[in-house]
Amino acid sequence: MRAEWTGTGAVRPGELIGPYTVLDELASGGMGRVYLARSPGGRTVAVKTLLGTSDEGTEVDRRRFAREVAVARRVRGLYTAGVVDADAEAPVPWMATEYIPAPSLRELVAAHGPLPAGPMQWVAAGMAEALVSLHEAGLVHRDIKPSNVLLPEDGPRLIDFGISQAGDLTRTGAVLGTIAFAAPEQVRGEATTTATDVFSLGATLFYLVAGRSPYRDMGTGTAVEQLVRAAECDLDLTGLPAAADALIRPCLAASPAERPTPEDLLARVGPALAARPDAHGAAGWLPESWSTAIVRHRGRRIAEAEAARRRIDPEGVTERTPPAYGAHPAYGAGPGTRPMPAPAERPARASGFRLVASLVAGGLLVTIGAVYAITYDGGGGGAPDPVRQDLRLVLVEQNAAGKCANKLPPPTFDSKNPETCYAISTRAEDRMSVTQLKDVRAAQNEQGTDWMVQMSFEKTDARHFATLTGKAAGRESPKNQIAIILGDTLISAPVVTAAITGGEVEISGSFTRDDAEKLARDLGAPS
Repeated sequence: MRAEWTGTGAVRPGELIGPYTVLDELASGGMGRVYLARSPGGRTVAVKTLLGTSDEGTEVDRRRFAREVAVARRVRGLYTAGVVDADAEAPVPWMATEYIPAPSLRELVAAHGPLPAGPMQWVAAGMAEALVSLHEAGLVHRDIKPSNVLLPEDGPRLIDFGISQAGDLTRTGAVLGTIAFAAPEQVRGEATTTATDVFSLGATLFYLVAGRSPYRDMGTGTAVEQLVRAAECDLDLTGLPAAADALIRPCLAASPAERPTPEDLLARVGPALAARPDAHGAAGWLPESWSTAIVRHRGRRIAEAEAARRRIDPEGVTERTPPAYGAHPAYGAGPGTRPMPAPAERPARASGFRLVASLVAGGLLVTIGAVYAITYDGGGGGAPDPVRQDLRLVLVEQNAAGKCANKLPPPTFDSKNPETCYAISTRAEDRMSVTQLKDVRAAQNEQGTDWMVQMSFEKTDARHFATLTGKAAGRESPKNQIAIILGDTLISAPVVTAAITGGEVEISGSFTRDDAEKLARDLGAPS
């Protein structure tokens, strides 16, 4: 018989929360922890617990949790995470929801840059419909932000509506990431309404297209200064595309009464969706880098869940997470339409390496790379000869959709996925060259299913990289991107949100052993 969690400290893998066997911890925050768990019947779920024990936690938090669990059980929207089970009266209250193995909007923007206005409307439609479902159930979310919106293949999922933040964001444990997307009245500690959620939705959509909070200089200055700017609705909408202005700007009105309703937003994006009846799901609406990242994230998360299950119960059976293809008729797919094919059924792409760059900073794996294609021509159909190429990291100055073709002042580089032209800085202080890596090698992942390239900077280069990423993080989009260039090829141009002090880099993707070893040799590994 498995041990039941005692309610003190974090839950260990193998312990029970209610009837659910914990497999791993997914996340933790100011209000609670989230665990990956398995039901007695093998269903994979996410179990959220209120932080602290009954002695340590406040009764206010317990009452709020119980009330919102009761309301969340009534939510039946396609674009929310459904509640599976809950016990608000347990010594440590918990709630189990469906597990959605998808990246958040925050992760996608950080890795692949802002989303164009057209695809943004597809995401906005799903988010607005989620709010319609929540508000009809009598619930105000209060914490809509990019990290609380997951994006599987068939459209966004609004999560964490069962453990919403209190209206007073100055309380202990509140984070500036929440303030950056909170409505002014919420920051001031006033009553929150459905219009409060609309402001946060607009702020999240602004982040999607501009890569930052709509508040002026959010992320700089003291916490009090940032609170004041949010409380006064001090906005800076520089970088808001004209095509997105009519949808986003009204949501950010200082007065709640002047903001549109979620139903209004659905009506505004309706024509854009109707104009593309053959576009289905992420593959039909999003840039290829985004849709590819979503598919890969799903595959990785499912593999990790299965590996965790095997460590705890090798003989147990875990229900496979069903594919997330198809969508609501009003959202781009329905009767008479062809569902998006499963990943295994998709046509093979052209040969070449597909890279995801990740850096380890202080023990935390921070994914910053985008999924791009990089192809080495071998000539004559055989394997290409190993060619040593320089590795450079340079701050981005401008970007433009499509191939360069004299669109931007040189030096410029085309990214192959999606097609974007990047102009890079010519200033010496905005670049670093890596002529010698401390270590570089091809290796297999823990599951033994894929190959990757692991490399690390020498101490001096690690310091230079920390300085460069810190500089990028302080610039506005798109200047907060760093172009990673190998020879004459741009591998990726990730968005940087904070200085990265670690010097270890992992480049992973769907490599064969030969692919990984070839890339490692190009980066300087011995033959």
